[in-house]
Amino acid sequence: MARTKSGAKRRENDEPQEKKKRKEVLYARTNMVWGREPVVSPSLEEFDWSAYEDGWNGRGLNPNTRVNAKSGDKVYCHESYAKDLYDKMNGVVVSGNKEIVKNTLVSISDIRLVDNDTIMLTVNDGANNVIVDLNKEDKFFNQLTYTEGNETKAMTKETFVKAIGVPTFKQSLLSMNLNAKVGSSVEKASIWDGYVENLTNELKEQITANSKAYYATILSTNRGGFVVEIMDTIKAFMPGSMAAANRVTDFESMVGKRMEVMIESMIDSWDPSIKFVVSRKKYIRTMLPYMVQQLKKKLEANKDTVFTGHVTGHTEFGIFVELDDFITGMLHKTLVRDETRELMKQNAIAPGTEVQVYVHKIEGNRVILSDVPSDERDAVIARREAEEN
Repeated sequence: MARTKSGAKRRENDEPQEKKKRKEVLYARTNMVWGREPVVSPSLEEFDWSAYEDGWNGRGLNPNTRVNAKSGDKVYCHESYAKDLYDKMNGVVVSGNKEIVKNTLVSISDIRLVDNDTIMLTVNDGANNVIVDLNKEDKFFNQLTYTEGNETKAMTKETFVKAIGVPTFKQSLLSMNLNAKVGSSVEKASIWDGYVENLTNELKEQITANSKAYYATILSTNRGGFVVEIMDTIKAFMPGSMAAANRVTDFESMVGKRMEVMIESMIDSWDPSIKFVVSRKKYIRTMLPYMVQQLKKKLEANKDTVFTGHVTGHTEFGIFVELDDFITGMLHKTLVRDETRELMKQNAIAPGTEVQVYVHKIEGNRVILSDVPSDERDAVIARREAEEN
């Protein structure tokens, strides 16, 4: 018995001979796939033509673009088992649970351009394919760059479509071990949503791992701190007390700065999009031992290296001088010129004042400074001790 597109049965002898002959030819073609030996198939009378007629456009069969076939291969079957059959014929072995679940991450193993608005992702180690709408992936493209002349630019949909056909670009993209997030429909997914969820999970781990730093851009000031964007992707809050090694006095001047930060904690904030607290100070403290070692190496080459620093505050023992983002030293009152000592007594050295200093001594991560060259320092120390007595 044969079936019409409406599903009604009728006797094969009642079918017009021309259409019956066309079906016989089509069946012969589809039973011989890409020059291989015929596969075991049902008889012509039992064959379900509806799946093939769904792909019939009036002139010929439409390929099933949801099956990621090798170059030169075309699959015309539109049944649900088409992918599995094709893989079996190509000796592809797929293991594990390959069912696609809504709102989950799937690993990407191949990317193929369907048209200028669509790509097809092979996921789950080759078991499934999902469609990505390129018109919704602008934020992901902006994470990628390309070189035009001497200028580095962020990608757009148009440049991505051109680049995906270049084998070296495609290979480098796949080497990033990207995931896509399946949406409410298991047939569609988003690389950007997958990237955001992966990064979010990584940031959660870093609260305790403390093994990675991330670039963050300060977007604005807010409630005693700053709203920042981590890796141009996820918003976070950075308290003013965690924004630098020393106290920040001008919050507005920080807006627009890009800096390394580490993850401090999670937060239930006034803004639902802000889920993390980040700290620049945590990063500085993590890097400080390394930066001190670099400073020691510089001093081994020249113990009288002159550093330009800025005053950040003062105590009864001297003033604090920030040499760079990482190292703040104390310019001690017993190690300074007479003029500097007088200004200290009058509290006349304001925060932000630029000073020229030498490194007198390093104790652990503490740096003691002087504004006197090393060959004059002993005499200055003796004079200061005499003054104290």
